[in-house]
Amino acid sequence: MKRFYKLGPALMAIAMVCMQHIALAQAKIGTVKGTVVDTAGKRPLASASINILDAKDSSLITFARTKEAGSFEISRLDAGNYLLLVSYTGFGKLQMPFAITAAKPMQDFGNLVVTSTAALADVVVTAAPIVVRGDTIEYNAASFKVNKPNAVVEDLLKKLPGVEVSADGTIKTNGQEVKRILVDGKQFFGNDPKLASKNLQVDMVNKVQVFDKKSDKSDFTGFDDGNSEPTINLTLKNDKRNGVFGKLSGGGGTDDRYKANANVNRFKKGEQLSFIGQANNINEQGFSLMDALSFSGGMGGATGGGRGGGAMVLSSGSGLNVQGFGGSSQGITSTQAIGTNYNNFKNNKLDFTSSYFFNGTQLENDYLTRRETFVGDSTQLYTEPGRTTRDNYNHRLNMGIDWKIDSANSIKITPAFTWQSTNNGSKKTYITLGPKGIPLLTGFANTGSHNEGYNFSATALYRHKFARKGRTFSTELRVGNNLSEGNGNQYTVNNSNNPNGGRTDSIRQINDTRSVAGSYSANVSYTEPLDRRSLLELSAFYNHRNNTSDRNTYDYNNLTQAYDRFNTQLSNDFENSYNYTGGGVNFKQNRKGWNYTVGANLQQAELSSLLQGSKTPISQKFFNVLPTAQLQISKNSYRNFRLFYNGSTAQPTVQQLQPVVDISDPLNITIGNPNLKQTFTNNYRLTYSSFDPYTQKNFFAFASARQSFNAIVNNDSVGRNGGRTTRYTNADGVFNLNGNLNFGFPIKIGNTTPKINLNTSGSYNRNVNYLNNAENLINTYTLSQRVSINYNFKELFDVSLGGSVNWNKAKYSLQAAQNTNFYTYTGTLETNWYLPKNFTLGTTVDYTANTGRANGFNPNFTLWNASVGKSFLKNKRGELKLTVFDILNQNTGINRSTNSNYVEDTRYTVLKRYAMLTFTYSLSKFGNIGGGAGAPRIMMMGAPR
Repeated sequence: MKRFYKLGPALMAIAMVCMQHIALAQAKIGTVKGTVVDTAGKRPLASASINILDAKDSSLITFARTKEAGSFEISRLDAGNYLLLVSYTGFGKLQMPFAITAAKPMQDFGNLVVTSTAALADVVVTAAPIVVRGDTIEYNAASFKVNKPNAVVEDLLKKLPGVEVSADGTIKTNGQEVKRILVDGKQFFGNDPKLASKNLQVDMVNKVQVFDKKSDKSDFTGFDDGNSEPTINLTLKNDKRNGVFGKLSGGGGTDDRYKANANVNRFKKGEQLSFIGQANNINEQGFSLMDALSFSGGMGGATGGGRGGGAMVLSSGSGLNVQGFGGSSQGITSTQAIGTNYNNFKNNKLDFTSSYFFNGTQLENDYLTRRETFVGDSTQLYTEPGRTTRDNYNHRLNMGIDWKIDSANSIKITPAFTWQSTNNGSKKTYITLGPKGIPLLTGFANTGSHNEGYNFSATALYRHKFARKGRTFSTELRVGNNLSEGNGNQYTVNNSNNPNGGRTDSIRQINDTRSVAGSYSANVSYTEPLDRRSLLELSAFYNHRNNTSDRNTYDYNNLTQAYDRFNTQLSNDFENSYNYTGGGVNFKQNRKGWNYTVGANLQQAELSSLLQGSKTPISQKFFNVLPTAQLQISKNSYRNFRLFYNGSTAQPTVQQLQPVVDISDPLNITIGNPNLKQTFTNNYRLTYSSFDPYTQKNFFAFASARQSFNAIVNNDSVGRNGGRTTRYTNADGVFNLNGNLNFGFPIKIGNTTPKINLNTSGSYNRNVNYLNNAENLINTYTLSQRVSINYNFKELFDVSLGGSVNWNKAKYSLQAAQNTNFYTYTGTLETNWYLPKNFTLGTTVDYTANTGRANGFNPNFTLWNASVGKSFLKNKRGELKLTVFDILNQNTGINRSTNSNYVEDTRYTVLKRYAMLTFTYSLSKFGNIGGGAGAPRIMMMGAPR
């Protein structure tokens, strides 16, 4: 904690200044009131905007709307001089000066008359900071100022209430990960949100819209099929839709660190062309890898492996900011990437979108793992130092064609292709100690693998609208094909010690794998309006999926010194197919302020598996009723409540079904089970959003629950030396609960209103695992509380303060000795100072403390970065910046995972202290849409009516 105390004086000073301003702001003595009426009709105007401005600089103090009778009353004003600005769409503005004094704290304007005028049609309206429209939350970008030079969309998202951006750039809204970012409603570089958030400049954005994007079919029919995903849409400013913009940057630093970035965009009316590229060795990536393949070999083991079935993984430290295979957050990565995006919307009947992307990464990671395993009444300690490497390369091509044939018919086609290649390497030594510190097992393992393959998918959607409103017909066809091939090698030596003497076992072998998957599906939907409020949907569907997986393993022959001994036990040819067909009916009714949907699908499914050497497949048939229901209540545009339920099924993967022994990790052997059944899950989701545009208070709530039957879980057998053999089985009693609450409100400090955000999230998961054929119930709990405050003082500086407490607990029914209970505490400070002569100072401080882990795995560290920059050239387009990362050289990476009979802590490589000098040049050339006669006049109108 001593390191934390070093930050105490700075944090205390900031807190005292904030408290002083807050205290001064409590002296609220004034009230202003009046009634807004129309000069022509003498009628009161409801919902007119009332803005209170500071008389000195016209900065906004507060605002409100008139009530039904046209009246308003605003209290708790400081003593001082003000301007009252009254505005209403289609009427001229009215501006009145007034003062609040101790002698005259009340200002009553009586009737305030505004005049209607059609001449103000070109008025530009300044929107409210946040507006809720149905299930869409819309943020006005201008209300959330970002002063940072060369700021990108990610910097803006960090300031929006209800939106979280993690260290690796992952975006969440109300606890749910955002899967895509659209630009003016269109795809931008496929479905990767980071390509937009880390590359688009913030000064281009007009509005940020957050919503759950439904499938194309659901958007057309009006019935939610449950296939929605959190999405952000960026609407651009009109003057930014025609021009060239972007930035070029490069830099070098100590320890041979380097980075280079290019981002060039040309937007024309109806046309968008973008190019991005980057190369660095400092763990920077503005995108995810979008892995579309499920390789066997070195990557396929991630589908459960020996450590699935309810494992809890918790991390701290900055680590690697790359979303790679297995979601690794460890090591140091070098990156090379290049991509282009082209969209064309010039033709009113045809929209065309496309993108191509190449990505290469090279990962290196040294680690130390400490695992405490519980075997019966005894405890074993396993220690593993090791090194892993991974080289990955992929190409992605996405296209979209939306053809509006006529007013009644349209076709949308979306093909996608991915090719990928990866090389994995691992070297490790290990030792297992018994209860008295006696070595039970020592050994080493060297493994390597190469995998490559492709994934192709395409969807075609035909839509037809009949003359009668609400009567529609649509059909959707989907095809997919996946191929992956690979080879691997392994050399392992294990020395075991037991009462009957020692034993040495070795494995030296190679393998090759080939997996092919194909799928196609078709579904049709017809909607019929029953009356002006009710709608009926009838649907039918058919889906087919087929997988083949071949694995050949060869042992090393000492006599021939070649890998020519075919291992039948570790080889297999396996084929699996899954077909399901059915139909459904849904009913939807719209009422004033609310609507609901109820329905169900009937589904007949067949799961068939054919093993090597067998002529008779293992076949299973299922009949399911999949209900769905949704309730949405929107009494006004600022409050929205939604409750959703559906039933769904999930099938076991090829790796879980294939009865082949995988000994790529001899201490964690896995074997598939061809008799696995499908999993049925009940899904519940609740969302509530509320925003008061006058007090600028917001409240967002999200909750979800999943209850699974026949869940696929691990059945682990643990030997005396701590080795594990994992098989898969079905079990009931698996469910999880998740919740997230976000509350934001402003406080008044002088003439500014910084925003405080409180975020509470929690989860409860109940999993089932079998340990040596005994049922083990695993209950995990997480709870997190975070508070943050953002403060901008004019154009001089901005500061963000935040802190969080995270609690994690795991309980096991079989072995209470391995129960875990630990905390992680974090504190953050980020500030930027904008100095004369175009200098900028910036610093970020992140403090992390851990308790409850194993000795040596509870680091308390401070990650401190600082920079100084100078803007120059015309329009400040050039910036030279010197940045020092991890000034205290304390960055640490740790990870804890728990399972049925062990607790494991890992310490891994992270990027340590280095300095870098970078130069950035901004490109910005837009068409001239203003100036001269006919240019729009700008008036402040407050919140839109």
